[in-house]
Amino acid sequence: MDMPTLGPAHDALQAFAGDWAGTEELAASPWAPASTAHADCEYRLALNGFALIQQYRQRREDGTEFLGHNIFTADPQTGETLWYGFDSYGFPPESPARGDWDGATLVLAKKTARGVARHRLTPDGDTLTHEIDVKLGDDDEFSPFLRARYHRKNG
Repeated sequence: MDMPTLGPAHDALQAFAGDWAGTEELAASPWAPASTAHADCEYRLALNGFALIQQYRQRREDGTEFLGHNIFTADPQTGETLWYGFDSYGFPPESPARGDWDGATLVLAKKTARGVARHRLTPDGDTLTHEIDVKLGDDDEFSPFLRARYHRKNG
């Protein structure tokens, strides 16, 4: 059996490495009301470049926190980027979000029994944008859920 090797998807994830902080605008959801939040994201390369690990901390205006521990890697068979997310809401990942790069933007889709989330993450030098659109329950169309802009604190 051939062992996986590092490829373009692994290389592309290096653009996220570092510490980021910024502001997020969140739409109302079944889990929380609409709000503005501040977030810190720490991305670290791990496992000899086969993974990127993110620690995420969001603080909303009302003082509540949302925490995440996320692992990005690449599917050795398809080359797709995979994102396994664990968070303080407590929903374990049934499967990873999957996706690929569209130019400079990483586009990932996550499907669960609650709906579909489409993430667009764009690292651009010292700026990182993250947009999430969701289709919950019986919705036919995606709706904006999160619009975030982070700035690199260090690389």
